[in-house]
Amino acid sequence: MKGRRVLITGAGGFVGSALSEGFASRGWDVVAIDRSFDADPSRDGTRTRRVVADVADGVPDGIGAVDLVVHAAWVTTAPEDLGVTRAEYSSLNLKPLEAVLRWVARARPAAFVFLSSSGVFAAADAATGSSASARRPDAAAPGLTDALEPTSDSPYAVAKRTGEDLVVTAGTSGRTSMHVVRLGYLYGPGEMARPTRLGVSLVAQWIAAARAGRPLEVRVDDPRREWTWAPDLAPALARIVEGPATPGPIHLCSPHVYGDRELARAVAAAIPGGEVVTVPAMGRVKAPMVPSDLAALRDFEWTAAAEGLRVAVGREVVA
Repeated sequence: MKGRRVLITGAGGFVGSALSEGFASRGWDVVAIDRSFDADPSRDGTRTRRVVADVADGVPDGIGAVDLVVHAAWVTTAPEDLGVTRAEYSSLNLKPLEAVLRWVARARPAAFVFLSSSGVFAAADAATGSSASARRPDAAAPGLTDALEPTSDSPYAVAKRTGEDLVVTAGTSGRTSMHVVRLGYLYGPGEMARPTRLGVSLVAQWIAAARAGRPLEVRVDDPRREWTWAPDLAPALARIVEGPATPGPIHLCSPHVYGDRELARAVAAAIPGGEVVTVPAMGRVKAPMVPSDLAALRDFEWTAAAEGLRVAVGREVVA
């Protein structure tokens, strides 16, 4: 990619702000769009331009040419908590995506990334150890591979899968390289709840609990999850968009998989007085997502939990 100017939608939230900071720190000029921003503007630096707008109404005029668009805007709060129907929830998410795709068709950036999620999968979707992946043919460990067809029927999953289909279809008739990227469990600095994302990660919950002198609750079945340090996303995406798009969604996550108890104990050890307790398991937890085997990331150095927690514990978490 010749240029280094990126437009990020949903840039005011946890994932979007991590992407904005990550791209800017690597010399990219960033146009950050959202309806509101969580982080203090002083963290932006000189390479980031904030634009307060609702992209459901269209990308604002005057943005100028960009080389990459990352669509991170999404309402993850459940429709019942928002007081809307499933259809209204779908529209809240797909209308902005459709507006951005229309803008992309006109602006013709080199690449477009739609951030999807392992949330498209149901707990019963996990592959067996013999399942192979279209982009990870040597896959041996059980988990959610990119070869699996997701089956979750939650409003979030259905809307995300519809978004994936829209992007794949758009990629067949344009000059822009279209990428559908599924993310898994994320943690990082500066995480806080907002109206469009009421929940925070388990890691953020544990840090907040330990600081408040409350026990760190871990399910009795001790599920294993893949955890990705959010600041790793920007450098990973920068590598991915240098190459051609894959024919379907890719799984972008670290290979680091931890049991809940192991990670909670690491948090408790980092904060004086932290105590881990076991609680009943409510519902099933999906198997860990298996990263796609991408040549661009085979030598990528993913941040391990020990280092990530050291930084995260040093930053405020609002859960």
